[in-house]
Amino acid sequence: MDPMSSAEHVAGIRRRHEGPLAVIELALPQPRNSFRAENAQALRSALSQAVQDGARAVLLRGADAVFSAGWDVTSINPAVDDPVATLTDIVAPVLQDLRELPVPTVAAVAGPALGFGFGLALCCDIVLVANDALLGSPFRRLGMVPDSGAHHILLNRLGFGLASELIYTGRLVRGDEAAALRLVNRAILQEQLIEHATALAMDIAQGPTQAFAGSKRILLEGGDFDAMFAHETRRLKQVFATADLREGMLAFQQRREPRFTGR
Repeated sequence: MDPMSSAEHVAGIRRRHEGPLAVIELALPQPRNSFRAENAQALRSALSQAVQDGARAVLLRGADAVFSAGWDVTSINPAVDDPVATLTDIVAPVLQDLRELPVPTVAAVAGPALGFGFGLALCCDIVLVANDALLGSPFRRLGMVPDSGAHHILLNRLGFGLASELIYTGRLVRGDEAAALRLVNRAILQEQLIEHATALAMDIAQGPTQAFAGSKRILLEGGDFDAMFAHETRRLKQVFATADLREGMLAFQQRREPRFTGR
C-alpha cells in the first residue's frame, strides 16, 4: 500500500498517512471519545496496520479537541462483567502494543485524558498537551482501583506521595500543571497543539527509524548503568548495518543534512 494514500476509518478510529507519519485520530461515537471494546480493538488494529504500511512514527490525537474521557461507563455492568477479562483481553493488549510499538509515538492531548484515555496518552513516547487539558484517573468517584497502567505511570513520574494524593483524591491535573510536574513533555496553547505535535512527529518520522527503535527498547527495558551500556552496545552493532547510519556518516563528512529513509 502506498503510505501517501493509506486511509481508513473503523469503529471510530481514523488512520491516515502523511508521508512517513501515521496520524491516528480518535473520533468515537460515544460522548467525549469514550471507549468500548470494539473501539479499543480497532485502535490496536490501526497501530499494527500503520507499522505494516511503513509508518516511521505515529501521532495519536482526538477529534474535536477531545482526546478521551476513558472507558464508556454506561457499557459496564458490575453484576455480570468480568473486569479481569476486560483488562487482560482488551485493555492490556492495546496499551502494551502502543507502549512497545517499534516506531516513535507522539500523543497530542486536548480536553480530557482520563482513565483508559490517560493510559493511552501516557503510553506514548512523547506527550504534548493543551494548557487546559485535564489528565488523571478519577476512579475514586466510582469506587474503583485505577487501571490502564495509572499506578506505574504516576509512581514512576511523580513519586509515591503525589501518586497517592492523586489516586486518593481523584484530582485531575491541568495540562500546564502536568508539564510542570514532568508528567508530560510540555503544555501548549490549545489552538497551537496540533500544529506543534504534527511538526514534532513529522520531524521524528524523518529520522533514523531503526536507531530510534533501538533506543526505545533500551529505555523500556531500563536497568542499571552496566546493563544499559551493554544493551547500547548490542543495539549499536545492529545499527551499524543500516543504510541510515551510512547516510548519516556520509552527510556528516559532506557537511550536509542527512536524508534518512528508515532502512
